[in-house]
Amino acid sequence: MSRQPIVQEKRFWLSILFLGLLFQILASLLMPIGLDAHVHATYVSDEIADGEASLDWGKLRVDGANQSVAEEIPADDKWFVWHSILEVWFRIFGVSLFSLHAFGLVLGLSALAVAYISTKSLWGPDNALTLTALLSIYSPLLRSNGRMYQESIVIMLATIIIYSIIKILRRENQKFWHLTCLLALAMILSIKGLPPKYAIYLYLPILSLEFYRPSLKPLKIPILIALTTVATCVLVWLRLDEIPIEVIQILPITILIAGVIYLYIGGLLFAADSRQSNFESNFLQLLSQIVLAVLCGYIVMLFLVEMKTLDSTREIVQQRFRYIYRYVTVLIVPLWWSQMAKQKEPALKVINNKNKILIALVITLMLIINCYILTIDRGIEELGQEINEDIVDGENILYIADAPLAMHRLYTLQITIDPNHDRNITGFWADESINWSSVLSENNISWVIITDDTPIYLDDDWSKFNTDTDHLVYHLN
Repeated sequence: MSRQPIVQEKRFWLSILFLGLLFQILASLLMPIGLDAHVHATYVSDEIADGEASLDWGKLRVDGANQSVAEEIPADDKWFVWHSILEVWFRIFGVSLFSLHAFGLVLGLSALAVAYISTKSLWGPDNALTLTALLSIYSPLLRSNGRMYQESIVIMLATIIIYSIIKILRRENQKFWHLTCLLALAMILSIKGLPPKYAIYLYLPILSLEFYRPSLKPLKIPILIALTTVATCVLVWLRLDEIPIEVIQILPITILIAGVIYLYIGGLLFAADSRQSNFESNFLQLLSQIVLAVLCGYIVMLFLVEMKTLDSTREIVQQRFRYIYRYVTVLIVPLWWSQMAKQKEPALKVINNKNKILIALVITLMLIINCYILTIDRGIEELGQEINEDIVDGENILYIADAPLAMHRLYTLQITIDPNHDRNITGFWADESINWSSVLSENNISWVIITDDTPIYLDDDWSKFNTDTDHLVYHLN
């Protein structure tokens, strides 16, 4: 490649990186914090308040009930690593909505920094720049960063794991990288709410590389699809003790969205067309394929669990939980690294890429999507800020909504109206399909929040509260 195209290539990716960083900042300022993030913030703020991480307003999953029961639900040391990191942040910067938004930005920028530093160390500064620039505008990751989901820290730790494995393969300071790899595996499991002890089982194949390095080849597409199907059936059977017929419908959609759209079109479409391969590139690609198969099976299993828990249809569940395909973003870095390992030249390029028109269209589409997701309504998060100005200590809230994610949304109020858990405020939920008038008197309700069409069981003692959100809100006079 001549000098001029190299300069043009670098300027192009620097421009993309600048836009990406701008999007990261705007996402942290404008997007609502995610429901799961609010729940974890509630656990941690409660632990800071009374020494025990718990949810005070009842279970997240109502399991077919039509109203909630206000009871304490302890975390039982699940998500220990995630909660510990969040607790340190809260103790330094305070428990607030602004603090959560700032934390999401720090996590997102940290993930980009780790990706850049590790890629530069392994594959050079040109590859590091292009990869980091593309990560910065990668829409699923931007959305996760803006909503303070766990994808950023998981990608950070996964990058450290893969980096450690490559160092082990290259026989560089192996003891240190073995320990780093095992520790990062345990941290990821804890962050996802799984027992960290299982990290030892995931680590054993990595340890075996010290003794045996088989000749590995990436899986052909038909074999990869077969492996994904088997992994899906195993995970679904272990969780549900059956394999519902809906697997036939959900699995192909999951493969299409997660494998083709999120990973290939969102990433590998940019890779240089190289037919070269070596042990490292084959290993990284095969590892990514195996993890993709397991993640697709896990996503399908989650859809089926939600269908059973909520007694709902496939269409409704896939619509409600459509963003869980983002779990495959953890594979973005190792898949790109598998391409970088093939050649000395930059693996990601635009100027001399035969697909540059298509690449330009994909980048433009991602930028448009990014602009769109910045306009997501802050909804009940904004409502919590409005109510906080008027709610009095000891006044309870009744939230009327359909069951899926209703309790998650109810907990989005807590960090704005009772961040220190000292105002004696309790939130209750009731399904919109029932007569919830009895809940008012039984639980000393002073505020009613209604999301959808439902009969209004309120008398003249209640007045409408003005809000800039789409909710109907009433306050007891």
